[in-house]
Amino acid sequence: MKNLLIMRHAKSDWGNNLPDIERPLNNRGKKAAPLMADYLKKVKKKPDIILSSPANRALSTALIMKETLGLDKDIKIVKAFYFGYMDELIDVIKNIDNNYDTVLIVGHNPVWEDLVSDLSGNIDFIMPTAAIASIIFETDDWQKILEVKSKLEWSVTPKGLKS
Repeated sequence: MKNLLIMRHAKSDWGNNLPDIERPLNNRGKKAAPLMADYLKKVKKKPDIILSSPANRALSTALIMKETLGLDKDIKIVKAFYFGYMDELIDVIKNIDNNYDTVLIVGHNPVWEDLVSDLSGNIDFIMPTAAIASIIFETDDWQKILEVKSKLEWSVTPKGLKS
């Protein structure tokens, strides 16, 4: 079984007049990311590796996740995760090393919502900032994720964890 954890970056700061790729996390985002990592610990979903968009807000989210989860592997930056096309994202996922069974990817909407919908069959999936969706694939080969049965195991938002 392969498990893909799809995470939208935490809330970013729009107030600095920075280029989009350089926008940092705001205070809410800095609080939400460790909350989400704690949830992954609770449900025993420790990623083998984290892949992230190069955008500051996504990479900052990924770094917080890595630190909070106590992961020792470096984060792999994937340029296609910064507003890439769906076929590029699927190619990246299909080419993940099969030694990794649980992978966390951190990126952006609107393509992240589309990715969850396409891979899980859950149409019109909504993904607010810092949300995570867990998709399980009935295969041991990332190359076959589009050929096998998959399911949205769960999805969670920071707001949902606070209630």
